[in-house]
Amino acid sequence: MRDDYEKARKLGEKAFQQAVHEGRHPYLPVLDEFLDLKTCSRIHIGVMNIPSNLVIGTKTAGRQNAFACNFMPLLEKETEFGLKWSALYESQVEEGMRDAIVCYEYLHYFYVQEGNKRVSVANYLKMPSIAADITRLVPADLKETDAYAQFLKFFAVCPLYSINFTKGESYKEFAALLGKDLKTPWEETLVRRIDAAFYHFHEAAALSGLEGNESDAFLLYITVYGFDRLRYESTAIIRKNIEALKKELKVQAESENIKVKENPQAKKEAPLIDLRKILPVYSESRPLRISFLYDEKTEESGRAYDHEVGRLYLNKKFGSLVKTQCFEDLTDDEKLRAALEKASASSDMVFTVSPAMMKETLKAAILHPEVKYLNCSVNLSANAVRTYDVRMYEAKFLMGALAAMSTDNHKISYIADYPIFGNIASINAFAIGASLIDPQIKVYLAWSGVHDQDWLKELEYLDINVFAAEDLPSLGNDSTIYGLCRREPDGTIANLAAPVINWTKYYELLVSSVLEATWSQDKEGEEKPINYWWGMSAGVMDLTVSSRLPYSSIKMIQMMQESLIQGTLQPFAHELRAADHLIQKASAGRLRNEDIIRMDWLNENIIGVIPEYTRLSEGGKKLARVSGVKAAKEKG
Repeated sequence: MRDDYEKARKLGEKAFQQAVHEGRHPYLPVLDEFLDLKTCSRIHIGVMNIPSNLVIGTKTAGRQNAFACNFMPLLEKETEFGLKWSALYESQVEEGMRDAIVCYEYLHYFYVQEGNKRVSVANYLKMPSIAADITRLVPADLKETDAYAQFLKFFAVCPLYSINFTKGESYKEFAALLGKDLKTPWEETLVRRIDAAFYHFHEAAALSGLEGNESDAFLLYITVYGFDRLRYESTAIIRKNIEALKKELKVQAESENIKVKENPQAKKEAPLIDLRKILPVYSESRPLRISFLYDEKTEESGRAYDHEVGRLYLNKKFGSLVKTQCFEDLTDDEKLRAALEKASASSDMVFTVSPAMMKETLKAAILHPEVKYLNCSVNLSANAVRTYDVRMYEAKFLMGALAAMSTDNHKISYIADYPIFGNIASINAFAIGASLIDPQIKVYLAWSGVHDQDWLKELEYLDINVFAAEDLPSLGNDSTIYGLCRREPDGTIANLAAPVINWTKYYELLVSSVLEATWSQDKEGEEKPINYWWGMSAGVMDLTVSSRLPYSSIKMIQMMQESLIQGTLQPFAHELRAADHLIQKASAGRLRNEDIIRMDWLNENIIGVIPEYTRLSEGGKKLARVSGVKAAKEKG
């Protein structure tokens, strides 16, 4: 038994030296040294098994120096400590651990008050769990949006410490996958099944060398492969599946690491190569097979119709080199999954046209790595799925300037739909463009995607005649309420300008990159997620302006648009101010693409707020859950 103490001590010395080398604290963290218990409320949880790897420190400093940071012993074996450790180890091997340790839980981690040596022995024996009598410490300043606050809701219905997601919303996602919520206690049999399934996953993850948060990996695993399969599959199969997920897990852990492509890849001079190595080679006898998946009907949705025009153009442009098909009216995940299954089996390339379709698209992409998947969205990081969208804020910047030219009372309005990635940038660009023309202008922000808001009546009440509405006209009627509008003296609505997305050009460029074998050049050896975010300079977007506007206004907008294309005019460069704070100084350059996409502040001349999640329509909530900006998620 003494030999085992020496082995454990060597593990402790190794961990100690490694921590010193890396500049980390080499001993156990002490709860009393960094936390004033008076600032926390106490809840006695009772005795239950907890994961050993979550026991990371000690309550007091009494025995701190006896253990390295991995709970392995540091004192000589002939000391009283060494003799007691060896005796406890012998008892554990022969009889098992009889008494529970006493510990405090703070923010999902445990600090031992009684039983440090028991934890040390358990860790040496690689015991996955240990019995503990737990008192929970809840900080007074805990926010509803904190991941730990969501864990407390989860623990109340499913008392497991092994599940420890890094993102608060993951607990809701996990519950939904199992057909549950965070309000009603889960059946005890289900809790035991989850515990067993997670341990089974843990074993396979350890063998596969998985890095990063294990709970996040567990969630992605069951999202793709299902919970029930995990319970019954062998460790070898689970390891194989984990290997397929590693790139996606890395992307999740490095959410800032996105490669935004602002313009199409310039075609490079091809070196002399063996063409047989470029597979597949598409031809009339073996065309590039492409599927388009729409969440709405093309005859009812202007957005879906525009994408469908892009698909039909591909047939005309490339002829027999491509073969396309479409699936529409995919209104729920079940329909989408079925369509993705058919498309994946018969396609080389798949486009899904809504951010709400990203989750199912990613699942299909992981299961079918031989197919190229693209989702029309921004900032939804995935290694297996490339995303694409337009820099709509460029058109909205010009529309804001034109709106300021077209009003005489320093008041205009912007009607947004949902607070999702990219939309806040469009709102702010509109407001900034307006302020360049009229420094006194105020932009009244309204939302069409929230409950109980009649924005047309609000505009009339506020005496606002110029406003930006939805980007596309509704199909099936001749409504002019889209783009930039003005209410005329006789009450009619005139359309002054509207953004135009050239999806035919966008899809032509993307498909050409595959046909010309330049698709892989966008990666350039990197494993970053790719987000195509093209704008006016790529020719995929324009602004149409009504001829009824004064010539001087049209000329000004044309000049501003040309400057945008050349890059000499940037809405988000130099001084930027939100309503209550400075975003950046006048000496600053253009905001990073990532900061523009994830924008969750409103420009200082905007009257309005980002709506709370609970106020959104059901369609808005669905989009916000997937690609909502942080401010909207926090309020929900």
